[in-house]
Amino acid sequence: MTGRSNVPALAAGTAELDAAIAAAEESAIVVWRGERIPFADLPAHIARTDERSEREGLYAGWIEALEALNPSYRRRYEAWRERAAARMPDAEALALELEQLIILSETVYYAALRRYLALIGIEQGDATLADLWHVERGSAWSHWFDERDLDRAAGEAGRGSTGITHGNGWRSGASALGGSESVTHGPSAAVGELFRSLVGDPSWLGSALRMATEEIATFSDFVAFIRLWRLRRCVAQLQYEMRLYATDDESVQRAYYSGIVGHTTGVSVPEAAYLHAVGTPFSSVADLERVMLAAAMAERLESHYGAEWWAKNDARALTDGLANASSTEDALAQLGYDALDWRPVLRQIRTRLIGEMSGYGGPNITTRAGTRKV
Repeated sequence: MTGRSNVPALAAGTAELDAAIAAAEESAIVVWRGERIPFADLPAHIARTDERSEREGLYAGWIEALEALNPSYRRRYEAWRERAAARMPDAEALALELEQLIILSETVYYAALRRYLALIGIEQGDATLADLWHVERGSAWSHWFDERDLDRAAGEAGRGSTGITHGNGWRSGASALGGSESVTHGPSAAVGELFRSLVGDPSWLGSALRMATEEIATFSDFVAFIRLWRLRRCVAQLQYEMRLYATDDESVQRAYYSGIVGHTTGVSVPEAAYLHAVGTPFSSVADLERVMLAAAMAERLESHYGAEWWAKNDARALTDGLANASSTEDALAQLGYDALDWRPVLRQIRTRLIGEMSGYGGPNITTRAGTRKV
């Protein structure tokens, strides 16, 4: 598997439509109990809503707003459909390779999903995307990511504090470590992904952030679960896009989206998001390549410099060189790999999941994770 992402080229020619969509999204407002909530703020608003009926009401408003925006999304889809379809052979090869990732991660993923949904009183078969947004917030650990500690911990990994978004809990930690997210593909983006993954690394949490020892295992488990959910969702997105360009029937496209993504992630996702989820053609390919390359970097760095590679100048110099690599293939060659591989990222996730260490969520694990609120 090699990196051949060409997302910018595929997105070319839709600048006017992109601008119109951005303007429509910016002006879209959902009114909930007298409060005017901008469309872009709704997911975060939903995520921090504890009471489920309130969360469902906001979620329904988000879906309604999506339906109002879908005609604009549809016009953009029509503009790049033909060019996007030309990339399907490459996408199909990647999707076939990643089917093994989905299969091999299924047991541990669903065990973790059940555990985290149980913490908010929801059965797996009754969960929606809104519920996972709520879980993802991870508010129980937010106190470890205040501005002062976060700046210090990021600095110990050689990451500057410029541009850090504070007040967003553990995700502020990922932003602090990863830096700019404006670059989404290529070696530089993979280095950002590499450092973002430290937010769930026990060595960084203990030595740099100085999280309490008794918190590290459960928090690492939580971040590993979120990473696996996002990874599986990204693979599902790729599988969906392959079908999206194979038919013009909107009802079939919507069913493909809710069916494929919902089945792979284990929660209900709305049909209305079938085009909103496709920001640029095959952006899922770039996302997957970035994650796989970052995991290959982590594997080599840990093998050469140990678990605390992030604190060593030689390792940082290597990451600087990788960020400046001319291509994904060049970065892989520097690391000693022939091609991108999904196995390193799955190995990293599985070693941090509590369920992997104790029988896929047995009674002792349910007790450990279940004693606190997500």
